[in-house]
Amino acid sequence: LEAILDCLYEKRSSTREAGLKGMIDALVARVMTHFVEDKYETLTHQILSSIKRSSSTEAALAGRALAMVSITAGAGKVAEHVFEASFPHLSKISKLGRNSAARVSAIEALGMLAFVGGVDLEEASAMEVLWQIVIHKGSAHADQTLGTSKPTPPVKAAAITAWSLLLSTLSSKRVMALQLPSVLGALSCLLEDPDVGVCKAAGEAIALLCEVGGIHLLEEQALGEGEATAMELQVVDQMKALAASSSRKGQTKKERSEQRSSFRDMVATLQGGACHETCVKLKHGDSLKISTWSQTVQLNAFRRLLGEGFQRHLQENDLLHQVFNFAPSNAVVSKGTAKQQKHQNCMASKMKTQLMNQRR
Repeated sequence: LEAILDCLYEKRSSTREAGLKGMIDALVARVMTHFVEDKYETLTHQILSSIKRSSSTEAALAGRALAMVSITAGAGKVAEHVFEASFPHLSKISKLGRNSAARVSAIEALGMLAFVGGVDLEEASAMEVLWQIVIHKGSAHADQTLGTSKPTPPVKAAAITAWSLLLSTLSSKRVMALQLPSVLGALSCLLEDPDVGVCKAAGEAIALLCEVGGIHLLEEQALGEGEATAMELQVVDQMKALAASSSRKGQTKKERSEQRSSFRDMVATLQGGACHETCVKLKHGDSLKISTWSQTVQLNAFRRLLGEGFQRHLQENDLLHQVFNFAPSNAVVSKGTAKQQKHQNCMASKMKTQLMNQRR
């Protein structure tokens, strides 16, 4: 990692990109909390330097690297520093970035950094930035009003998902202060979006909103009478239609089946039911039970960023233990270097020989 960090100082962009990729791979593969705590200021400064550069590939890698630094550090002063230093730059790229991949990466990083290191006001600021992307209508007038360039479908889906991640941390009182008719109306429009990713993300956001806010749609007292109730009925009808069938182009039979199943679970939540419980099987005989939309949204966010390292981090990373209230039954034991492993094998063989001699 020291060598990888040195690569971020190089002038050649390909060298910096290789350094960022190496850093991501290292932080995904192992939980290096001590290294991040010792070097977090340098790491943050150098990664932000890469984000500011014109290369879209470098900016996309830098966004994920920042998220990995925050996940590795866990909740505390380090994560708060990373978020405060990164917020202006990630917000700018999220709203005005020219490259779709770089914008998606910045949005995912912004959501995770606010989730781990944001306090109430800072978290609210991040949610506002993400919401401006969510409600963008794709017109030049919206560009001027919201200060946000037109988002592509992947960018809009990422913004909805990141906004939902932060929504999962709010109390029911704060959810009720979000001008729910307006929020539900905007998400209802997104259920009609031709892009499957946007549609599904909007459905999950609605289900999460109802769960966290304790709202049961079809109940008149939930949002008031009149126009709000008509809008509630419209949302439920849309969700039921998506749960019944799908005629979207480009979907396989399996994808259509998964979409129907997901929206059936969402409709059950809207009408006062609980989220369908799922069980994630882990190594060493452990399992993680997910029984709420909040946990589902959080689980998917960590899985996207950690990739193949999700299992290792869930076993060893204190942040994930706190988020999911999870205690691993068997901690992963580091094997050490090859020389140390050889020594351990020799000692084990010697002990086995002594034990056999005693038995004889």
